[in-house]
Amino acid sequence: MPPASRPLMLVGALQGVVLWFLWHAADTPHWPQGVPLLMGALLWAALAVPAAIYLSENSGLGRGRRLQLVLGVGALYLLFGAYAGWLGDPVDAMERQPRLIGPYGSFAHVLAVLVLGFILVPLVAGREHGRWHYPKLFQLAWRNALLGTSVVAITGLFWAVLYAGAMLMKSLGLSFVFELIREPVFAFPVTGIVVGAVFAQGHARAELLANLRHYWLALNAWLLPLLLGFGVMWVVALPLTGLDVLLGTRSAAFILLWFSALAVLFLNCAWQDGRHELTYPRWLAGCVRYAWITLPVLTAVAGWALWLRIDQYGLTEERNWAVFIWLLAAGYALGYAVSLLPALQRRVMPNSDAGTWMGSVASTNILITLITLVCLGLLASPLADPRRLAVNDQVARLLNGQVAPAEFDYGYLRWRADRWGTRALQQLASARGDARTADIAARARQSLAQTNRWGGPEQPKANAVLTRDEARRRIRQLQGPGVTPALPDSLVDALRMPKRRSVTAGLHPQRVCSVWVQEFDEDGQSEALVMVGYSTGSDAPADARLFAQYGEDWRAVGDIHGMGSLTAWEEGIRSGKIRLLQPDWKDVELNGQRKSIIPARD
Repeated sequence: MPPASRPLMLVGALQGVVLWFLWHAADTPHWPQGVPLLMGALLWAALAVPAAIYLSENSGLGRGRRLQLVLGVGALYLLFGAYAGWLGDPVDAMERQPRLIGPYGSFAHVLAVLVLGFILVPLVAGREHGRWHYPKLFQLAWRNALLGTSVVAITGLFWAVLYAGAMLMKSLGLSFVFELIREPVFAFPVTGIVVGAVFAQGHARAELLANLRHYWLALNAWLLPLLLGFGVMWVVALPLTGLDVLLGTRSAAFILLWFSALAVLFLNCAWQDGRHELTYPRWLAGCVRYAWITLPVLTAVAGWALWLRIDQYGLTEERNWAVFIWLLAAGYALGYAVSLLPALQRRVMPNSDAGTWMGSVASTNILITLITLVCLGLLASPLADPRRLAVNDQVARLLNGQVAPAEFDYGYLRWRADRWGTRALQQLASARGDARTADIAARARQSLAQTNRWGGPEQPKANAVLTRDEARRRIRQLQGPGVTPALPDSLVDALRMPKRRSVTAGLHPQRVCSVWVQEFDEDGQSEALVMVGYSTGSDAPADARLFAQYGEDWRAVGDIHGMGSLTAWEEGIRSGKIRLLQPDWKDVELNGQRKSIIPARD
């Protein structure tokens, strides 16, 4: 590894150590797990600052401007992370998300801020002498895109090699390598070093990346005429088919926005930085230019379809993001379409290449990038947080009568909307008024009482233990023909204890726990078959576990999976249709390992 790689590898190693520390704190828990604002701030800064260092390398920035950029990114992401930690502050709601990343921002939230950081570096580095130098901005953006893709691919291959080698060693009984690479204290720093090394190698081969970029863009550019050809056919066919067919897909906005995103991507592949020769013959370039007019039509229809969904069902977090994406798509479609009218282009975009093929691309890209930067910053803050906007709109629809209390999704507020949802649910629970308001308040209190997103209000907390009498009331003892032994207190105690979580799940109020006490092995002592149905319906699927008594303790000795309907089993036991059969063939034991003989199938 050349000496120039060492600084970035050191950055990666330090990032890995910090991420391991935060992982360990979240898993243990240790400080700063108990301080959500600090935990979120450190996590996001640990992700963003090294990324800013990697992406700004060889960007043409002086040491002073680069330091300002890195510090600015660090400060910005400290704020974003603190806000994300504040959102997840209600400790009882942490169960809803995976540890470490989950409580400190939704996937869409994290993705948005990563994109924000990705476009921030080229914008800063591409500004020279008070204006943006588009070729440089374009080159940096695509270089960083290729670098990021390479890092993901090579890091994945590195871990594939590690696991392959570890499994090879494990096949000889040497499992220490496999155990080592599974340890977070190893995985995080090593992954950081690999990431830093790949970035360093990519920066050292800038010419190779540039050639790869030209090759990739040239190939993708030829997909634009095909794509716009479909766009023209769609616009021509739309008056003939009408909008009912399109809206009947229930995903019209998604389809049209996805099509628009591909069109923007392929047009930039063809135009590149505006200094290269046209990818197409002049006649095809002219066709592509005028076919672009279909994109404003597509985005207009997409906006209308999106508005219909919002008007009918209200705002959700996903629809808030869809509105943001639609605004960008509409901006690109209209901005590029200005190229068809050079006179208008000169007036609206005086710095653009008016009169040239799609000459408004550069100005439009810079303008939309700035708008994207501002919008993503707002979306990642309390000002326009998609969850806050969704909660406010859905609660307003509930209160003004657009949604019936029984049809409202209280679980969304409780488990998926973070602090905004919890606060709204608490306000609904404390509301006073007419019968409808009282119904809403009762349902809100019921949702707040849940300890997980699947359980009812009476679901015990994870560390709670049912009393023996409560457990007996939830257990259905099945009576078969003949004398059935009584349900021993020791068995009831075994089923209600938290250490038996796999069986205690059957004592959930929304599940069914049936017990058949019977002698299964002719040792003169009764065993217990505990059957758990996963709903209260008649066709509820079930599993069963056989327990045997050892002194005063009951231990699991076997399982029955894929039983089918619990009701069928219960009826079979009561009617005596279930029989206990001796195996046709005895089991075989060798060196303490027991094997059963399974009948052959011709």
